[in-house]
Amino acid sequence: MTQENGPVKRDIPVIATLLLSTLTAPTLADHATPEEIEVTGVQPTTRLTLDTEPGELPLVDTSALLKRVPGANVNSNGPVTGIAQYRGLYGDRVSIHIDHAPTLTGGPNAMDAPLTYTPPLLLKSLNVDRGIAPVSAAQESIGGHITAILDRGEFNDSDDFNVSGSIASRFNGNSDGSNTALKSTLANNRHKLSAMFSHDEGNETRVGDDDKIGGSQYRRGRYDLSYGWRNDNSSIEIYTGELDTRDTGTPALPMDINYIDGDTVGTNVSTTLGEIVISGHLSYNHVDHLMDNFSQREAPASPMSYRANKATAHNTAWSLQARWPMVSGFLTLGSDGNETAHTATISNPHNAMFEVANFNDAERDTYGIFTEWEGDIDEWHVQTGARVNRVKMDSESVGASGLTGMMAMNANMLATAFNNGNLDEDFTYLDLALNLSRPLTETTTLNLGLGRKNRAPSYQERYLWLPLAATGGLADGRNYIGNLDLDEETAHEVTVGIDWQTGKAWATPQLFYRRIDDYIQGVPSDNATANMLSTMMSGETALMFDNVDAKMYGADMGYGYLISSALRLEGNLSYVRGKRRDEDEDLYRVAPLNNRLSLIYEQRALMLALESVLYASQNKVSDFNQEEQTSGYGILNLSGSYRLTQQLTLSGGVENLFDNRYEDHLAGYNRNGDSDIALGERLPGAGRNIYLAATLHW
Repeated sequence: MTQENGPVKRDIPVIATLLLSTLTAPTLADHATPEEIEVTGVQPTTRLTLDTEPGELPLVDTSALLKRVPGANVNSNGPVTGIAQYRGLYGDRVSIHIDHAPTLTGGPNAMDAPLTYTPPLLLKSLNVDRGIAPVSAAQESIGGHITAILDRGEFNDSDDFNVSGSIASRFNGNSDGSNTALKSTLANNRHKLSAMFSHDEGNETRVGDDDKIGGSQYRRGRYDLSYGWRNDNSSIEIYTGELDTRDTGTPALPMDINYIDGDTVGTNVSTTLGEIVISGHLSYNHVDHLMDNFSQREAPASPMSYRANKATAHNTAWSLQARWPMVSGFLTLGSDGNETAHTATISNPHNAMFEVANFNDAERDTYGIFTEWEGDIDEWHVQTGARVNRVKMDSESVGASGLTGMMAMNANMLATAFNNGNLDEDFTYLDLALNLSRPLTETTTLNLGLGRKNRAPSYQERYLWLPLAATGGLADGRNYIGNLDLDEETAHEVTVGIDWQTGKAWATPQLFYRRIDDYIQGVPSDNATANMLSTMMSGETALMFDNVDAKMYGADMGYGYLISSALRLEGNLSYVRGKRRDEDEDLYRVAPLNNRLSLIYEQRALMLALESVLYASQNKVSDFNQEEQTSGYGILNLSGSYRLTQQLTLSGGVENLFDNRYEDHLAGYNRNGDSDIALGERLPGAGRNIYLAATLHW
């Protein structure tokens, strides 16, 4: 890991204590970094870069990389269904872009979570805006902003064309999994033609005592082509790609992935006119997704309980902005849009008459304009901006057929009430962001942030008319019903931190407090019809999405220490607390206090790492979600790599060295009956995993 011009901090006694914890306490897995992970802030001093060969990554889901970023984590519902979490917020609240374009999640339960579309072996960088994201970064970033960039190769400095690329392959012993990726680029200094391919496949995950997590198998392919052109003033890149996921389990959800077919086309452009830099993007995504509750898990006892859900979604997104010098900095003006539509239909292969319009052309269109200024005022570096968004939502009428008795009557009552409701709704709101930094000493920089961020309801939160678990991946096992009267969430946030760096040590501690008005979560439903229907289906009444008041606060930091020219420590520490303000109630699925620390030896072609991950217990849990407490745990990992030649690198390691059995608090609860894990039990973490990898460059 390299810290680019970065302030950093740590007392020697504390470092010694953390090192002792590494050597004495076993800890978690997920040893993985892409070619670079950046935690970006106002100043380059807060940019954290980790470098490794792509083949060294022992994980399948890119979202697991977030566990290496201060304040970030992942809600895991399946082997490739990781939902990003940042400082306690997750799902639609965290903005994720791929190649600078907003992502599209096609499934109503986020089985194809955004980072599913970026297999780790194809990843060039994963960038997390630390703290309050700039208003120019994304339309809705109440929970932060992440950008994933795929590795589409580079131009060279010559008029002559040459071919470059790599092939990486890895074997994971725990799930008998394999991961392979091929990247190749034909380029000169003007033109660049790139192709990428990856394939990930594995069986069920094993845990302690050789139990298996039923429904944790995966199979995914990704294929991409791109063309880039540039001259001295302008550049353009055009790309197209396809994600093909088949027969992949999601044991924390009521159904598994039969297939996900995701198609993407897009372009990024930039040009300079005098002192003005103009840039923009245009993209289109389409997803076809089929899930069911019988093909990859123990089928229901009655054929009448078989369910399949066919979901389709598409979006068109664009942005255009101009940047030019003003005063002692740069002013940016821009506009962007993202038009989305979702449809999901539930059927039964044993009953041709059965059909439920889960969502019917649920539209959510967001249009924004923004301005931002960044520059220096005396000793302060300032980044400030304002954004106005307008979100337009609408849905077609819904209904159900093939139901009988009381279930049919209740469903028809709910459909009628929904269809007669106010389906067409607009939300208009103002986002503000101010980030400041200034040097305090030669080794210390002060960072301050103030922000107001908003988010309109998701299509699930407004348009889920029937009590179901189609909730964007909440995975609490409860049935929810939507609410057409929801208001937008409004968060006011303050951050205070320092970057500290000496010749041998560095740290970036930051405190934050976030007050959220009209936070959207489930509350006990007072809809007697929905409660009756939910009780008939699951034995429990429904939860209804509603606005409450909440707060989140905590601290996180990255840190490191150079013991010698070949030996160093590096890690990150994160803590967040989430509570309602209107009631004495904790928020659901919030990561506990955790610390990741690595002791790394690197000399010439050899790298060795001993890694510890410690998670505290979590007893601050949500009662309304029936969330269970979890115990703390620790896992130890070993990894290493050796560069045989300039082109060939071999690597490998052991995750969960002592094969400890543990429960990640952000993992869901098992809903797959064909498993060694009991139904309703929290899904355990993976057991010991021995992996080997090789990467060849040319």
